Amino acid sequence: MKKAESIKLNKLLKKTEENRSRSKGAGNNWALVLMGGGARGLAHIGVLEALLENDLVPPVITGTSMGAIIGGLFAAGYLPREIEEISHELSYSRLAKVRQAKLPIPGKLVDFFLLESYQRKLIRRLGEERGDVLEKSLRQLVGEVLIQNLSIRFGCNAVDLISGREVSFTQGPLYLALRASMAFPFVIEPARFSKMLLVDGGLLNNVPIELARKLGAKRVFVPDVHRPLKKVSAKSFNSTLILVHRLIQVVLADSTYSKLPQADLIVPINPKVDTFDFTRVSQVVRLGKNITEKNIQAIKSLAARDN
Repeated sequence: MKKAESIKLNKLLKKTEENRSRSKGAGNNWALVLMGGGARGLAHIGVLEALLENDLVPPVITGTSMGAIIGGLFAAGYLPREIEEISHELSYSRLAKVRQAKLPIPGKLVDFFLLESYQRKLIRRLGEERGDVLEKSLRQLVGEVLIQNLSIRFGCNAVDLISGREVSFTQGPLYLALRASMAFPFVIEPARFSKMLLVDGGLLNNVPIELARKLGAKRVFVPDVHRPLKKVSAKSFNSTLILVHRLIQVVLADSTYSKLPQADLIVPINPKVDTFDFTRVSQVVRLGKNITEKNIQAIKSLAARDN
């Protein structure tokens, strides 16, 4: 982080914390709500960069899945540019390699799962698997910071497979909350703790607006990165895996459409990438920034409103 950028971010976070203390009950808080969407969610980095360049730091941020990761890292003090650098590591992931094979979507997913299964067996055979790798990585990024101690009020959600209910995180270790929220079904293993088996919060609520309001937000801004659900031919359902994948798409679509009307401001962003296509990080980030800049006056008006 460059010194000047670090100083600016610290000043803005301090200002946000001061406003937070003064505005309790005053009704002048707003929130940034970041939805999931895999690689499309990387557009949120550009959204945050545009907001920061216009001296806008959301007093409240909530998110799910990729939105939780990006919002959580920002709330923990990472600059958008640093989050983008972290995201570039995904360009070298197994997911990206499968994407670069230019296989049709069903085949791409099948090949990924086969590759994932093979590599897991290989790792176990070599005796290199030691606990939850993702949890360890997130812990290295944000340390032991507690959500309730962040300068920005932050919350994210997950789904408990045991109870079948949505679980919200507004306190406790940040790294555990992020790990739970990012567990995309069949791709990332569920998070296990507190007698719960937690997966991607987007399955029940891909736009956690209610959570933002519970954290004190009176107005909500949502950058919309979801992809409209398209019809597919009946003959394409030629395997159980493809059927399950389609079911997940339908559930995620419903958990997005049903929540969006609760927002006060929605800015559509439509990255032309698949959920697992992490090969065009900079392009997606730039799109998020450009569209946010075009709508910055509307966002400023939202943030300045008294109620």
